[in-house]
Amino acid sequence: MQFGRNVSLQSPIGRRWVLPAMSILATMIAVATAATDVEATDRDTARFQKILLGRHDGARITALRSVSADFRSREMTLTVVIESLQELSTDARFDRLEKQGLPDLPDGVRMMIDFIGSVDRPEATGALIQMLDCDRLSWTMATIHTLGKHQRHAALDKVVALIDSEHFHDSYGFRFTLARSLKDMNHPDAWDGLAKLFDRVDGQLAHRLDQEFQDVTVEAFDGDAKRFESWQGLVGLSSTKEPAEKGGLAEAIALLNQDAQGEMPLPQKIGLATAPSAVSYAREKRLKPSQYYGIKIYAKRLLFVIDRSGSMKDIVYGQSRMKRAKRELIAAISGLDEQVEFGILLFDEQVRSWRDNLLVATEENKRDAIRFVERLSAGSTTNTYAALRRSLQFDPQLEAIFMLTDGNPTTGQIINQSAILQDILRRNESNNITINTIAIAVEPPMATFLRNLAAPSNGEFREVK
Repeated sequence: MQFGRNVSLQSPIGRRWVLPAMSILATMIAVATAATDVEATDRDTARFQKILLGRHDGARITALRSVSADFRSREMTLTVVIESLQELSTDARFDRLEKQGLPDLPDGVRMMIDFIGSVDRPEATGALIQMLDCDRLSWTMATIHTLGKHQRHAALDKVVALIDSEHFHDSYGFRFTLARSLKDMNHPDAWDGLAKLFDRVDGQLAHRLDQEFQDVTVEAFDGDAKRFESWQGLVGLSSTKEPAEKGGLAEAIALLNQDAQGEMPLPQKIGLATAPSAVSYAREKRLKPSQYYGIKIYAKRLLFVIDRSGSMKDIVYGQSRMKRAKRELIAAISGLDEQVEFGILLFDEQVRSWRDNLLVATEENKRDAIRFVERLSAGSTTNTYAALRRSLQFDPQLEAIFMLTDGNPTTGQIINQSAILQDILRRNESNNITINTIAIAVEPPMATFLRNLAAPSNGEFREVK
């Protein structure tokens, strides 16, 4: 036997020894490659989480956008996003943002909340339910909105329970967000929750819900006609009529059906629970008709924002813009329902207010406000941005703004119209205030700016000469 000679792979000996060796080598390479892949994945995950937890919100947004839209990719990334959001929710640096005049909910964090909501997994919905207890109101509201947007019905009981929270009582924006989320859920339990919410709101939100309810059909209750009829009774839309009554009660009912301002409630049968119904909105929540530049006032808490810049002295049709604006404002104030709370802001280079808070529209307060308006005169330049910022911060219960202006922004922290629009609409996402705008003889670009300021909040735009 000779040693050291070459062994052919084609020989029986070669095949017996070399092929198993190659198989072992291939296995070792595969294991090493898999280990390398795992290490690489771990490094990528750690890098991704570091970005999510970092200080640069732009990098956070870019990282989230890099995740593929397919379900598998988002599911694989879900855990790290949940863990990162939970850590950020207790990070004190976001509390400092609000003190600096910045939104305490950066766009990147809002994207994280929506990312979690987009993944239909129990752990995703569970994480968002935990976020409902977040100490930051804007974060909680973003979570409520996300649960509704993605119709996470497993969270419905927790969302409806927020009607009894302190936030519901303290913030109009919170009430609005909760109502929108329940509507977006489009589930029988959500519509029942909205009936409960409707019984506790008034003004602008009650009006909006009253309009929305007109389009709800039995299909929203999965074809359950009895449940749908009971719900209609709760929100004042029941078509069921009581048998004809004799005597004074029948006459009273007939009068009430003709006069929406009557005080006597109509007797109704309500299946789910005892509550005001048709009369609830018409007599207790609907305000006496009033308007400003043709815009109907449904809000119970509103703010008039008036431009008093130098150009308001210009004469149009024989009188100054200021004089005409004062006449319209005085008429609107005079017509306010006694249940309404209102305020007045003036702006030129600076912003000043009639009072520092909203006041009930008593006859005395209306007379005082009218005297204040009568003394107004035109000032200097136009600080539109400061006026809008002050308006959004004026009162947490504010429902509507009526802003009148006659010209372009000329001074202030932000002058560019597009930048003002982006900033104010972003800030109003948590306030949900209806912004109505009135333009007096403005150029087309300014008219477009004011129209785009009003539209996202379902506000109205008026242009006058």
